[in-house]
Amino acid sequence: MLIYDRFTSPTAKEVDAVAELLREEYATEALNFPGLAPSFESGAAVWAAKVVFNASQLLLSREKDVQDIVELLAPYSGEMTPAAILSADLCLRCLPDIITKAREINPDDPLIGSLEDLLLVWHYSGIGYFRGDLSDLSAILGDDCLRLLYIDRIIERRVTDLAHLRQFQPGILAAMGDHGTFFWKEL
Repeated sequence: MLIYDRFTSPTAKEVDAVAELLREEYATEALNFPGLAPSFESGAAVWAAKVVFNASQLLLSREKDVQDIVELLAPYSGEMTPAAILSADLCLRCLPDIITKAREINPDDPLIGSLEDLLLVWHYSGIGYFRGDLSDLSAILGDDCLRLLYIDRIIERRVTDLAHLRQFQPGILAAMGDHGTFFWKEL
C-alpha cells in the first residue's frame, strides 16, 4: 500500500483493480477453507480496503478531526453475511496493528475508538484483540465454513474467553482432539 503525505481518494480504475486483487486473494485463501467457502463479496472487500487505507492515512495525517474520521471510516452498508465477513477480513485483519500503531503515536487518538468500534462489529477480524462480549454470532454459527474458520482462529490466537463460549467449545474440543490440554493448557 502506498501512503501519501496528503489525503487521496482512489479512482474508479484503482478501486476495480483492488477488487480484482482481493478476488484473487480470496480465491487463493478459499482453497484452504474447510468445506464450501462462501462466495466472494466484492462490496465488503472494497469497503474494508478503503477503511484500512483511510485508517493508515489517518496515522500520518494528524490534522483530521473526529468528524473527518467518522466520514472516512463509514460503516459497511451491506448485509453482514458469511461472504461479507470473510471478504472484508482480507483487509480488516490489519486493523489491530493499525490500532496498536495509533496508540503508540497518541493513546488518546479518536481514531483508536473508531477502529475498535469497527472491530466490535467485524469481530472475526479482531479475534485476539478483544476479549469478552461479541455482537450477533448468527452469521458465524449459521455457516459451517465460517464457524470452523472462527474456531481455528480462536485456537491459533489462544483466546480462552471465546474458547469457553458454549457456541464454540464443542468445536474447539473436537478440533484439538486428545492433545488439547497438551497444546493449550488453559483450555
